[in-house]
Amino acid sequence: MGSRLTPKQKKIIKELDEIYRVIGMDYWSIERYPKESWSYTLEGQKRQAVVGEIVMQYTMIDEMMNMVTCMHFFGSSRSSIKLWKTKKFQDFNYYILECLYLVEKLRLVETFYEMPEKIVNDIYRLNDIRNAVAHTFFPENLRRYKKQNKVVYKGKEIFKLEGISLFAEDMKRVTDFFISKLP
Repeated sequence: MGSRLTPKQKKIIKELDEIYRVIGMDYWSIERYPKESWSYTLEGQKRQAVVGEIVMQYTMIDEMMNMVTCMHFFGSSRSSIKLWKTKKFQDFNYYILECLYLVEKLRLVETFYEMPEKIVNDIYRLNDIRNAVAHTFFPENLRRYKKQNKVVYKGKEIFKLEGISLFAEDMKRVTDFFISKLP
């Protein structure tokens, strides 16, 4: 891999390796950890990666809803750089968009865009699973998951490859929907 990388890219990879080491996601170095903790450590790293992806997708879709909302209220002819220089736009972002939760933004966006039911339902599922993993360390103990004793997304365990793959496919579809609304 290293031979085709630029010096800047190699530097970023080195930094990524260090960041992953610092936050305990250096699974390729599992033998550095005490042997009796390997399974627990690897499971923890896997969970951390999945939680990170869920939170990232939530944040991305939230931001995309911000963008289409701003386009609706401010038009798409002006660049966001120019808009950010106006007090009206800043106030709109600071006192309206920043105060709305994802589901509230979804309800607002639905008033000016016809949205496929599948997209809407996936955003509600995203909100539910993000809240579960972001607000408790053991989301499988939440009442809604207790019966299965695992966190599920559309019937699949989110901390397994099949579950996170399904989640990623759905979030790509949601993201693509919003990208199609941008100029």
